[in-house]
Amino acid sequence: MHRNTVYGHDEWRRHKSSWRHARHVISIAASGVIAALGPPVLLSTITAVFVTVINHGVQHMLVASWVPYLKVSPIPFTFISPVLAFLLVFRTNSSYQRFDEARKVWGSNVNRCRDLARQALSWIKNPEDAARLECLLRFLKAYPYYLKLHLTQEGPSSSTTSEIKDILKDEEFHKVSLVQNQPIYVLQVISEIISQCHIPNWEKICMDANLTQFHDNVGACERIFKTPIPIAYTRMTSRMLIMWHLALPYGLWNDCRWLTIPATFMSSAALFYIEQVGVVIEEPFCILALDSICGGIRSAIDMFRATREDVFLLTESIRSEHPKKTDTTKNLEQIIEMESMDSDPLEETSKEDEVMLGLGRSKSYKSYSGRKFFDKSRSHSHSTTSLYGDLNVGFSKLKSVS
Repeated sequence: MHRNTVYGHDEWRRHKSSWRHARHVISIAASGVIAALGPPVLLSTITAVFVTVINHGVQHMLVASWVPYLKVSPIPFTFISPVLAFLLVFRTNSSYQRFDEARKVWGSNVNRCRDLARQALSWIKNPEDAARLECLLRFLKAYPYYLKLHLTQEGPSSSTTSEIKDILKDEEFHKVSLVQNQPIYVLQVISEIISQCHIPNWEKICMDANLTQFHDNVGACERIFKTPIPIAYTRMTSRMLIMWHLALPYGLWNDCRWLTIPATFMSSAALFYIEQVGVVIEEPFCILALDSICGGIRSAIDMFRATREDVFLLTESIRSEHPKKTDTTKNLEQIIEMESMDSDPLEETSKEDEVMLGLGRSKSYKSYSGRKFFDKSRSHSHSTTSLYGDLNVGFSKLKSVS
């Protein structure tokens, strides 16, 4: 089983190669899972050898006459085999669900770290917040490494600790080292930095949503790590496998004779291997490529920070291609708007009716609103005409007086 490996195009091509079977057989001796199968497989095989030798001696009268045949009917094994297969399938499926959930949680950590770094670099632009921004990015890069330390048994001299020392300042590293739950402390520091930055509240809320997701991810990882599959189920599966394979040689003797030994060995190796895979992936954090995931998060944040100036210049050049409207353009728009106000009221009524139709209003309301608008427009036109008439009369009177 591959540990701490991230797949790319080359790895997938090798994984799907038709030569993978030969490669897997050659690497049997280097497999850690197979090495863990030694005790139960060896015990089952020794039992098969003992049963075969005794039965062969009894058959050929090479042992005392009072020694009985060590054999039973194979029918009980036929009944028990489906139950044992069901136990193994359920065990491995439950373990894989835990493995899959852990990978999704760490995938969420990758996405949220990228998003929070993007938000911080895009929104925190006040010169007074420059030091806060740098500190935020440092702790954001250190967060996945601290979560990895929280879930594994790596000591102070591990490569993960060295990575953290390269990211944080000595004073920062010392303060975090004094805390028991270091990932939660790092998130609290990031939250405090965001609260002190000079950015609008809605931007702080958006960034805080990512921090909430980080807390959920830490809780999910702790739940997976601290709560295994029920111990009773694990013990039952192990006991059933042991007892079944210790009794299997007795049922194989009648049909297999000396082949009882290799048959027992192959059966125990296969079934114990499946059970061992389920036990290994039950605790997924020792298998997941956490070093590569943490390194990918750090590289992404460094990339965001390095390309910040280039992105800003790119957006400024795009903005310069679309200049602001001049005063002449604004005046033309005002004239067009005034001319549209002097358009035919019937056309305006039809436009209003179309809008009302889009809003789902009834036809009766449309016709009523249209008539009302037309009446208003006609009364407005009549009042304007009477006003101009009164002005003309006034001018004529002034001329006669003069």
